[in-house]
Amino acid sequence: MNYQVIIQSTAFQEIETSYRWMCDNLSAEVANSWYYELEDVIASLQKFPNRCTIAPEAATIGREIRQIWVGKQRKYRVLFVVEEDAVAILHVRHSRQSYLGEESE
Repeated sequence: MNYQVIIQSTAFQEIETSYRWMCDNLSAEVANSWYYELEDVIASLQKFPNRCTIAPEAATIGREIRQIWVGKQRKYRVLFVVEEDAVAILHVRHSRQSYLGEESE
């Protein structure tokens, strides 16, 4: 079964922000490499998205949120939910960012 992958607007904005930061602070080459790797990781969710681990936020939020890491150094997490035949990408977060729900604490 192939799942439809939908990138929510919040995740899309987070991707754009990270990409622009990398271009400004690292290099366009690094940013492009990260972006293409991110695309591949997201595309891989079309098949067997439930293979990914439950994110730590799931217990706090009370919803089954899964995560998949991007890159060998695991600096970015893609947070998503699986609903029937679709995968909704909710967030793309750097590993140094707080878990969802902890920002205001």
